[in-house]
Amino acid sequence: MDRTGSGAQTRVEQRAVSLAHRMLAGAGRASVVAYRVPGQPVLSAVAHGLTRRGELVLAATVDPAIVPEDALVTGEPVDVRMDITKVAPEPDVRIVAASAHLLARLEWLDPLDAELLVGTGEVPELLAGVAAAPGGRLAVLDAPRVLLHDGSGVTPLDYGGILTHHLRGAGSGDLAQDVEAAGFDAVMDVDRLDLASVCDAAEQGWIPAHLLTQKPSAGGCAHTTGRDFVVDVDATGVTVLRYGARLTSVYFVPFSGERTAPADLGANLQHLLGARVAA
Repeated sequence: MDRTGSGAQTRVEQRAVSLAHRMLAGAGRASVVAYRVPGQPVLSAVAHGLTRRGELVLAATVDPAIVPEDALVTGEPVDVRMDITKVAPEPDVRIVAASAHLLARLEWLDPLDAELLVGTGEVPELLAGVAAAPGGRLAVLDAPRVLLHDGSGVTPLDYGGILTHHLRGAGSGDLAQDVEAAGFDAVMDVDRLDLASVCDAAEQGWIPAHLLTQKPSAGGCAHTTGRDFVVDVDATGVTVLRYGARLTSVYFVPFSGERTAPADLGANLQHLLGARVAA
């Protein structure tokens, strides 16, 4: 059921900002293409995240034989497109939960500047390790907005709004990895009958839920028909997908509690599902 009141809509908007923030902070796989450089070189193996101040950064080990020098000059911004793909925390099926796309100005840092930035503790641990590896490079990206593509369609988000969310206590740049790990652990222990009951309740309007999308079922595998899946889970709530014989529906079910730490995801799911879910 689609709850269209202002409160429900606010929750859905909070979910979009939270999802985009987690993706920029490191949840998902990123690739970067320098679309104005001849040959449009692509970096497909990069680590990305947010500094404590909310700067978008990436680290990569770069082979000069593959990436041309004019795309690696320090101190000279390069126009790039960054794409991030996030999959659902389901262990036995691959579902693309969301993708984020942004046009940005990327600037490779001088090795000394990169070392100084890492030394401040601003850079997430994974990025710091990649930047310190042989051939490692660190870059800062400046983007005005992010296009989030998920079950609710395409949502344009100003980077400033994501930055505000980050600075209001969304946590350090490593938080996204903690949330993803906690979410995966919680989903592993979800009882599928309880998940089906939540989907039934959302479908019938028995619980507060927002219908993000509904379309004819097509193109899926036979073994997924008639099953329910967790597409995403974070502090705001859980996004579930029901793949029926005729229709595929995606619902967002907000959590009712105020506990927002990664360690609370299991308890929040337990409360929602009415089942025992290990934290």
